[in-house]
Amino acid sequence: MWHFRRRRRDLTPEDEDELYELFARVPDLELPYCFREDIAEIFDTAKTRKAAAARLEELREVVADEPELLEFFAFYDRWREGILAYFDRRETSAAVEGLNNKARVITRRSYGLKSAESLWRRLVLEVNRLGGVAHRAVSELHDLARGIQAKFTAYYT
Repeated sequence: MWHFRRRRRDLTPEDEDELYELFARVPDLELPYCFREDIAEIFDTAKTRKAAAARLEELREVVADEPELLEFFAFYDRWREGILAYFDRRETSAAVEGLNNKARVITRRSYGLKSAESLWRRLVLEVNRLGGVAHRAVSELHDLARGIQAKFTAYYT
């Protein structure tokens, strides 16, 4: 399944062979994979909003007999202007979405903590865990956590 998640252009010839083997075993996966590749190709290569819209409409005609794939076009129709706005400057909201995801993770992991002190203990545990990965001395990370805690405490108390 790993090869199914990757773009075809990133696959080695051996990976492609394994992907085709997967499609031989589970034929229903080939159409969604190719559809995703076609959509990604449009977003990678279309130069203008108008060109992208035209190519998406061509793709809609190709998959007209596939109700599951037409669900994408129902979504596209609802959010057409926002989706096509990408082609104006090729900007996405990926950074904002990433930040939102991190905030959700922190919120979930902090569930049940009743005080700022508990939150900071959790931070210190995370800092200790990440110490080896970050290649910084654990004491430096502790100092950083204490500095953040001081600012946090001063601001919220």
